[in-house]
Amino acid sequence: MGLEQRAGRFYFYEKHREGRRVVSRYVGGGALARMAAEMSAEARQEREQQRQQRRKIHDEQKQIDRQLADAESAIAAITRAVLCAAGYHKHKGQWRKRRPASK
Repeated sequence: MGLEQRAGRFYFYEKHREGRRVVSRYVGGGALARMAAEMSAEARQEREQQRQQRRKIHDEQKQIDRQLADAESAIAAITRAVLCAAGYHKHKGQWRKRRPASK
């Protein structure tokens, strides 16, 4: 978005991308241009604040996911140790009780 000065006067143009091209749209000149520039700056600042809030929430969720993954690993290790100590083994992904050794 741009407030441009040409020949001593101010003009405001909104710029946006259409495919690979940047297209400018004339909004107004003089006082209207300055008002549009201020409104554009406020909108940009608000979008940036929302982006930061989303990033903060995303980072918090990633931290919770890491903690859950760590807890899951610890629980799996404890479960494996307890079942092995109780005489179980894994067969094709399932825990099964070991048969007594045949004589």
